[in-house]
Amino acid sequence: MHHRLLTPHDIRTILLTHRHIDHSTDVNVLAEAMTGGGFEKQGSVVLPEDAFNCPDPVLTGYFAKKVENIYVPEDGRTIELGSGVSIEPVALIHHGVDCFGWIFRKTGCATWGIISDTKPLDYLADRYKDCSYISINAPFPDKKPRLDHMSIEDVGELLGRLHPKLATITHMGVFLLESGPDKYVDRIATDLTRTVAGQDGMVINLDSLDIFVPVLKPRTETEFKAI
Repeated sequence: MHHRLLTPHDIRTILLTHRHIDHSTDVNVLAEAMTGGGFEKQGSVVLPEDAFNCPDPVLTGYFAKKVENIYVPEDGRTIELGSGVSIEPVALIHHGVDCFGWIFRKTGCATWGIISDTKPLDYLADRYKDCSYISINAPFPDKKPRLDHMSIEDVGELLGRLHPKLATITHMGVFLLESGPDKYVDRIATDLTRTVAGQDGMVINLDSLDIFVPVLKPRTETEFKAI
């Protein structure tokens, strides 16, 4: 499979789940690329209130003026992104910052979602029930009740109530990456849900839910293989 990778200038929407630096550090760089160095007023940024309307905003005032639209999400209030795509923000709980997951909808396409950093929440199974595919952040293999993070064990319990066709696990911690995440992720697969550890450059076909990963070869176009 040959695939033309998008460039940062191709971006038309930037979604920020929360202001923590490991999630937000590139938001201004991407906003600059999206707007052609600030010369093209275009694109949208969606970011939480405490990352924008605050004394220490993540998105600088300069780039806030360069993008076409800025949206501050509210739990359950749909945001129209254009081209028929909408997102439903889902409020999450993560160490005292405003944090959101997203449910993406477009007529004729499968509904899919992202669950970002959060403690386990009972309402996630209901909110994401229409999703055929979900990307879920899980840094640890086992439960960590003192931390506002889901573990792979927590994800397994969620998938026992929620049955997407595909779930990818991402934002994995050092222990998972060094010990090999596949053995943990495979344990939570069910007859109804395929579970896969995320990889850099992974591409998900939202129609077929086929997964492709990069083949590291020197080529003019990036080559992918199905897994």
